[in-house]
Amino acid sequence: MQAFRTYMEDQTFEENLGKDIEPEAGNEEVVIKVPFNPTTIKVDTRPYSIGQIISDLQDGVIDFDTEFQRLPDLWDAQKKSRFIESLLLNLPVPAFYFNEKEENDWEVVDGLQRVSTLRQFVIYNSLRLVNLEFLGTYNGLTFSDLPVTLQKRITRFPITLYLVEKGTPDDVKYNIFKRINQGGLVLTPQEIRHAINQGKPAEIIGDMVRGEDILNPDGTVRVRRNRDGSQTILLATLEGKIFRKVTEKKIPSIRMEDRDFATRFVAFYLIPYTSYEPDLDSFLNKGMAKLRDLTENDIQRLKASFVRALDLAFDIFGNDSFRKRLSISDHRKPINKALFEVLSVSFAQLNEEEISVLRFKKDIFRRKIVELQSEKDSKFLSAITQGTARKENVEQRFTDIKNIIAYILTNDQVN
Repeated sequence: MQAFRTYMEDQTFEENLGKDIEPEAGNEEVVIKVPFNPTTIKVDTRPYSIGQIISDLQDGVIDFDTEFQRLPDLWDAQKKSRFIESLLLNLPVPAFYFNEKEENDWEVVDGLQRVSTLRQFVIYNSLRLVNLEFLGTYNGLTFSDLPVTLQKRITRFPITLYLVEKGTPDDVKYNIFKRINQGGLVLTPQEIRHAINQGKPAEIIGDMVRGEDILNPDGTVRVRRNRDGSQTILLATLEGKIFRKVTEKKIPSIRMEDRDFATRFVAFYLIPYTSYEPDLDSFLNKGMAKLRDLTENDIQRLKASFVRALDLAFDIFGNDSFRKRLSISDHRKPINKALFEVLSVSFAQLNEEEISVLRFKKDIFRRKIVELQSEKDSKFLSAITQGTARKENVEQRFTDIKNIIAYILTNDQVN
């Protein structure tokens, strides 16, 4: 069983990502107050085979050319080989989960590394087996080098496939995918939101944090096929560049951490914090889904507001943006998601005159923020530190920042 455990549990390539982001604690206790209707769950459970997965890949049913950037081919050759060895040994493998975007258009929800390994080994015939644990005789062989009996053992290998069908409500999909994670699988909350909200929402969120050109292996700039039939050359965007600047390129994109930040902005920008209901993940999913209803002018206003807010944050805080500070001499802390959320949204709601005043009085604003965090039994500090997804904490931090901004805008003090 060691081969199975090796490919299933390996997450070491991610361990050093996001080290400059403060972890959120206490949100596991936040519960969903409004349950979804179980009759809306549409999941087709299918007995399937590896050969059928291969056929679906060849027919284009399984789509790899999407903005779902939980990247394929992240395993090294040994981990890929150990997965193939598990198939050859008839060891049990986890179920495969797919999201049905359209009929005969599936996206991998869980099993992406396994599917991409099959594509490389069986279809491309480009993977040579290495460091096999029990079947060392086959080291160095490709799929076509294997005896026909072993090729058939792979293609006939039975698996269980779960297809979350088109028409399943987004909040139901989100909770299905989140529960998959509770079994130790690899999706992040933002990857789930991205899988559910393919098309316009995913494209907008991706644009908001694309701080550098996305290149193909040959060095050319990648072109995205949009759901409306248009194409987008994936050059760095203005909003992506300012996002990378204000966060000092500390927010990784490989697991969509950067898109999680953008989604927080979008959700609280489009849905007033006074309408927030736990849990946070479901709220963010609703916010992302709202992007479908925006006109092109709405989208441009949203992006411009994002840029304006981040510009103001950088003007006020510089490289200390969105980081807690309990005193002027306090050591530098990681980027705090709750601070990013409340400051970016609050700044985005200001008009140009108010922005000018706040920029002029930035020393006062910085001091007030420090005082807010350092006061005894600070409710604001608690609201950005522990249980950030609780309704009372969301309201606390937005109200406190709103009050500070109002004080500065109406007070004649300049330093």
